[in-house]
Amino acid sequence: MSHRRRTSWIEQFVLREDVSNPFVQVITAAQQLARVAEDRGGLTRAQYETASTARHQALVLEDLARWLDDEVASHGSRADEALGGQNDPAEQARVLSASLTGSIRASAMLVDTCHTLIGLAEQLLMVRRQGSRLMLMAAVESLRAAASSSHLTVLLNLPRITDVALYDELAGGVDSFDVTLAYANRVSATLRSDAAVGQALPLQRSDRLVRRPSSGSASPR
Repeated sequence: MSHRRRTSWIEQFVLREDVSNPFVQVITAAQQLARVAEDRGGLTRAQYETASTARHQALVLEDLARWLDDEVASHGSRADEALGGQNDPAEQARVLSASLTGSIRASAMLVDTCHTLIGLAEQLLMVRRQGSRLMLMAAVESLRAAASSSHLTVLLNLPRITDVALYDELAGGVDSFDVTLAYANRVSATLRSDAAVGQALPLQRSDRLVRRPSSGSASPR
């Protein structure tokens, strides 16, 4: 017996699987950025304030990505109900068109959300602790992947958009993805460059590694 979950009509047009769901990727990346922003040891007062603001913005954008994800799920449910009911064909077509339009608009908004979060990641390059830098890099990579898949979602579905005003709006924003991708690449390159330089790690406590002999004891041979 198959345990494969039931799919929705909207999944023909928008990625909804947990592994590749761009909305989930953005939610996770925003959470990671908020955690990085909490690592404020050694920062100047101005940097501390920047990190504090970045954390607040990351949490707000996490909520936005979660809301967009819920919107797509809601559009999918309405489409499934229309297909499963005894609706008039014209009404059914209207519901399906509205569901598709709303889902594609949400994907376009997610690309903009990715761009803003990448900007926050750039602000957090001042955080130097290695664990936080690794988390920062993971967040940027997730945002780049989410922006790419969301951009392709918009691009592939543009011919299906019948609302002229929305079509023009989405078509006008398609090229802006190149700016977002270049932004992500620049931040990622900075993080990788810093890692390649091999910055010195903070000194470990000696009692964690080697117990130093006391002044009166003999040196080990």
